[in-house]
Amino acid sequence: MIRKTVLMLAIAGTATTASAQGLGDILFTTNDTNGGSDTIQLLDYSNLTPSTLVTFAPGPISTNRLLGGIAQGPTGEFYFANSPLPPQNPSTASIIQVDNMFNPGLRTVSTLVASDPVQNVEGMAYDSVTNNLLFANNPGSFQGLPLREEGILGVDLSNPTNISVVVAEPSFNDPRPRDNAYNVVRSDRLRTGNFYIGAANGGIDDDPTLQPGQDREASVISRLVMNNPADPTVVSYTPLIDLSASITGLDRTLSLIRGIASADNGNLYIVEERTRSLYEIQLDSNGDYVSISKILDLDVELDSANTGIRHQPYSIIFNEFTGKLNYIERNIDSGNFDGRIVEVNLDGTGRTVLLDNVDASSLFAVPAPSALALLGLGGLAASRRRR
Repeated sequence: MIRKTVLMLAIAGTATTASAQGLGDILFTTNDTNGGSDTIQLLDYSNLTPSTLVTFAPGPISTNRLLGGIAQGPTGEFYFANSPLPPQNPSTASIIQVDNMFNPGLRTVSTLVASDPVQNVEGMAYDSVTNNLLFANNPGSFQGLPLREEGILGVDLSNPTNISVVVAEPSFNDPRPRDNAYNVVRSDRLRTGNFYIGAANGGIDDDPTLQPGQDREASVISRLVMNNPADPTVVSYTPLIDLSASITGLDRTLSLIRGIASADNGNLYIVEERTRSLYEIQLDSNGDYVSISKILDLDVELDSANTGIRHQPYSIIFNEFTGKLNYIERNIDSGNFDGRIVEVNLDGTGRTVLLDNVDASSLFAVPAPSALALLGLGGLAASRRRR
């Protein structure tokens, strides 16, 4: 187990406007790639108006990268990842904690953990079994980092100096399938202590449409089960699906998943960057893989062949209050990845743009004020996980 002493440090964070949250509202982060401020914002679902809750000081692209997802802790606090790229030595990455998010008079912004082994966070979720904040640590190809730690890590929220390696990444020389480059951690809405872990690479097939050196390996999704409240390293970790075409039967290997959503119907929904599509993964009552199908192709939906403009989907969530999916679309032909927040039905129909022209990077469907009050007592978090 890695143990590291970390001070709780205040960081630059100011509320510019305040907004009361309601059912279906979406908390999101922005990541300015032109040296501007990064923010935490709230999209009011009732009128599709955003308001800025927290603003971080402007800096170059290497300073603030709020790309690692959003997680909510046991008393309603929120966590955000700040992961500068490339990873530095020593690491300048951190996980940020915001308390009383929707109360500007009481809101505080602090640092939960910082520096090694936190190096490039690409996904987070809270585990109620161990009271750990789980996150995907993905320093990538920066092999020269002396304390490089690739895998799924956990921060003990009772004592944040305790950082554990929950799942270590296999050796790159191990035969495939094997995980490489973890980038998603998503809790199972139907099973307490169960999580879906996405790895960008590791499947048995290569994507034949890509050139060598372009991370051609199929993405992989595995299931993580936390088994011991006293030790976050005692887990079950099993492959769920290798997204190779020879396994899925799809017409193309999926080589870069960018998000996983767990829905109340027991199925998973993923967004994949290179096919620019959304997929539904059907699971059985035990949570085992049954099938996968494409539900939305953005090239077809947006007529990219004629418009010449392509959009990549990113950071998908299931909005339990609307029963729909929300995700981010990025315009990869705009020159600056113009983004928008989109809503779609579980079958891929009804695509609707909720907010356009925004550098959104992560999404989270927030409960209503009364539900947040329950979170402070631990009630809602436990009840939702046991459905």
